[in-house]
Amino acid sequence: MDVTRNPNEHMAFGRGGPHMCLGNSLARLEVRIMFEDLLGRISKMERVGEIDHLRSNFVNGIKRFPVKVTLR
Repeated sequence: MDVTRNPNEHMAFGRGGPHMCLGNSLARLEVRIMFEDLLGRISKMERVGEIDHLRSNFVNGIKRFPVKVTLR
C-alpha cells in the first residue's frame, strides 16, 4: 500500500469502490437463500412488542422488532 499514491481515491466500503469486500456477493447470496428457506417454513408471524427505532443522524432503521414465529 502506498499512501502517497496519486490519485489517492477516497475509500468506499459501501456499494462499489476499490475497497469493496470480495466476499460481499457470496454473503448476499447466502443471506437471500437463508431467508427464502426460512420464509417457506413459517406459517404465522405476529408482532409481540414495540418497535425500537435506530436513532442516528446517518441511518434510518429499526433496531428491534420483536415477533412471534410459528413454524409449519
